Amino acid sequence: MKKQVSQTISACSFYLCNINQISRFLPRPTKERVVSAIITSRLDYCNALLYGTSAVNIARLQRIHKTAARLIMRSPHSDSATPLLCELNWLPIVCRVDFKLLVFTYKAMHNDAPVYLCELVCPYQPTRTLRSANNNMLEVKHTHTKAGDCSFAVAAASLWNNLPMVFKTCDNLTSFKLKTHFFRIAD
Repeated sequence: MKKQVSQTISACSFYLCNINQISRFLPRPTKERVVSAIITSRLDYCNALLYGTSAVNIARLQRIHKTAARLIMRSPHSDSATPLLCELNWLPIVCRVDFKLLVFTYKAMHNDAPVYLCELVCPYQPTRTLRSANNNMLEVKHTHTKAGDCSFAVAAASLWNNLPMVFKTCDNLTSFKLKTHFFRIAD
């Protein structure tokens, strides 16, 4: 994973330097679109695989994310980037990873995802009558390795079970306002 993160950071740094050279000629909305198309898309590409990766890798990616926000907002490097991320409505990297996993989980539970993902999501069925049977929970498979804990079946179920009940009972994806929940907990 370290090699993948390093390559992503290298590519993003290259493009950020190039965008920075022309940024004074671009209005802010155009800069936002360019950074979103080139930088943010690279940070989001397959980022569900980053679940459970080291804090060092997440911090390195977050540094690029903050640099992109500073570039758009024309803020000096000495200023905090957290308010800039909030103003741009960008979630921190770790929340983006969890968000993507939970959206895939929601789609898999409603048979709106590929079949191979739908097969990995199993509703929790207790062996006897319990109050938790009606909580729309998922069965968390037990593994003995770190790689097993980061697999979609385990990560999606554990993230889903930790969500507030209001999200677990949503009928459609438009009412599944998960991003606002992550903005609240990211503060």
